[in-house]
Amino acid sequence: MRKGRTKLTIALLSLVVAVITYFFAHNEVVRTTEATDPSYKLIKPVAKKLPVKLRLVSSTPKGYRILDKEISTRPTEIIVIGPEAMLEAASTVETALLDVSEATQTVRRTVPLDRVAGMHLSGEPYPIEVVIPIEKVDPLTDG
Repeated sequence: MRKGRTKLTIALLSLVVAVITYFFAHNEVVRTTEATDPSYKLIKPVAKKLPVKLRLVSSTPKGYRILDKEISTRPTEIIVIGPEAMLEAASTVETALLDVSEATQTVRRTVPLDRVAGMHLSGEPYPIEVVIPIEKVDPLTDG
């Protein structure tokens, strides 16, 4: 009976050592893979809050100017979810191009987001409300 008990104790002890070894080895493999193989960033999803950047395709007509400091977007920031590799270098979310070449007064438009980190977005367009204040230039004071 004593011999059977010793075998059982050795078997249980071996099982405990095997389980501990498995978890140690598994954690080492995961840590090493993430440190040496950047391809995991292609599938690892992350969320990043980015400011919205308005893209203008042209300038106002002669005699008018945009009040740059008063341009507003709503929302001002967007939370983007995507592969870590794509969002790592992203610093802004850009709107579609907006033409103000014929604008002689404040422009209020809803424009879709177009790209993040140089990559075009797909799916439903996310609308951004944009206000671009434009004023007539007084040639006597601004000339």
